[in-house]
Amino acid sequence: MAAFVRSLVLALMVSRFINIMASDDDPYDAICSPIWGYFPDCAEYLGGLSHHLPKKCCHSIRKLNEIAKKTKKGPKVVCFCIEAYMVPQDFHLKPSRIKKLPKKCHTDILFPISETMNCSFDER
Repeated sequence: MAAFVRSLVLALMVSRFINIMASDDDPYDAICSPIWGYFPDCAEYLGGLSHHLPKKCCHSIRKLNEIAKKTKKGPKVVCFCIEAYMVPQDFHLKPSRIKKLPKKCHTDILFPISETMNCSFDER
């Protein structure tokens, strides 16, 4: 039952994401592909699977910030793509790691990021 609910939530989330992006005329994969290329560099650290922050993660955060700055909807796009990456894997981020990331990478994070990545309710 839980897997069905997760699948339903993901389907609704993707549908909402597509509606948000409809004005940009870009296919879903083309939009999320670069984000999915960068986020995994930080996923193990943020998820608590690694104690070491890879240098590549900070570079990737800067790249994700650049994507977030490109359009008004940019932060929401980055959030939805990260959420779409995480939900099928039932992957959760550690709040303490998220909090430390800006200082460790010497940069602000310009997109919503949280333990469960629920972009539907984050108005950032």
